[in-house]
Amino acid sequence: MDIFSVDFSHNELAFIRQSLDLVTISGKDAKFLAGLQIRLEGELAQIEQMKREAEQKKIEGLQQIVAHEQIKQSGKKNS
Repeated sequence: MDIFSVDFSHNELAFIRQSLDLVTISGKDAKFLAGLQIRLEGELAQIEQMKREAEQKKIEGLQQIVAHEQIKQSGKKNS
């Protein structure tokens, strides 16, 4: 099997996955389509996980900045 790398956005992948529910197929293509749907769902799940992790890192970074600023402010008040 040939494997090619193609770049799609999250929205494009989600649209393709959703469109596969509407495709009319013959019985011989059912396993192929099911496999394709499963692979796309896996990719979408990975993307969602990566987005959640990136968002969590942003939140943690912001919390560190806020905590640092609070320490600086309390140090100025004690001076």
